[in-house]
Amino acid sequence: MDVIFPEMRKCSMETSLQKRLRTRMDMLGLNALQTAKKAGLGDSYVRDILRGKTRSPNVENIAKLASALDTTPDWFFTDSSEEQTVKRASTVIGLDVIGKIQAGNWVDRSIIDEHAEHEIIPVARDARFPHARQYALHVEGDSMDLEYPDGSYVTCVDFWDSGVTIKDGHILHVERHNGPLVEMTLKAVETINGVQMLAPRSSNPKHKPIKIEGDVGTEILVRGIVTGSYKRTII
Repeated sequence: MDVIFPEMRKCSMETSLQKRLRTRMDMLGLNALQTAKKAGLGDSYVRDILRGKTRSPNVENIAKLASALDTTPDWFFTDSSEEQTVKRASTVIGLDVIGKIQAGNWVDRSIIDEHAEHEIIPVARDARFPHARQYALHVEGDSMDLEYPDGSYVTCVDFWDSGVTIKDGHILHVERHNGPLVEMTLKAVETINGVQMLAPRSSNPKHKPIKIEGDVGTEILVRGIVTGSYKRTII
């Protein structure tokens, strides 16, 4: 458990960096130690910023913090440009829909806007992962339609935050990288002929299992573990 020092309590002299760092951590349910570890920094690094001990962190470390907290370095030092986004994220109960997933849909990574404003679905965070990053994805296509039909949503917990070991039966949010192209999809973990594979659960036979370690020319990155699903009702 992260110890809260008196110096870490909010005060009128708090800098923009301290305030925004604290806000972003609260939004993601992270404490100072977890944030530092996720950013690959020393255990006390984030705590020292919040206490005012470190007031001018270098550009490289700010970039690491921004990446760990799913934001941009500029966000830590701007008082107004994203104020409405912060207020919206902190007051709406739900999960951010961070993107669409569709097997076979290869996208150039350079055109993906990772910081665009996201749709929010009215689903609560999974209490099994109180300090992990959680998010939602919009399902398109039929590669997993036996589980999650086209137009539905899945809720996920960040794989690295979850502490969960991958095993058969898990549904994973994975990315397949091939040079500048990326495919974002869902796959079920199954052992086939003694080999752990990523398999579709589809009514369409064109979708085939793929090796969990990838193949020649492609790299598999596990981003999250599916924790549930959601589908809007037409009213």
